[in-house]
Amino acid sequence: MSIHYKDNEQIVIEIKKLMLEKQISQREIAEQLNIKPQGLTKLLNKKNFGFEDAQKVLSAMGYDLVIDFQQTTTSQS
Repeated sequence: MSIHYKDNEQIVIEIKKLMLEKQISQREIAEQLNIKPQGLTKLLNKKNFGFEDAQKVLSAMGYDLVIDFQQTTTSQS
């Protein structure tokens, strides 16, 4: 799965989509992280949700966070 990064909120949305696709509940992820489900909700909703947070959640879901860089293409007139 590959996404074009816009902001951290988008990352959370993509994680939630993945949870739905794979039918993984927040409770299951929270158990893997040894936190309460409310703690996971707080983590996903925090303003400064970052790549470390994404890594933790994705790891609990059995996924790796992979970051790739691509050079921006510019159109020539």
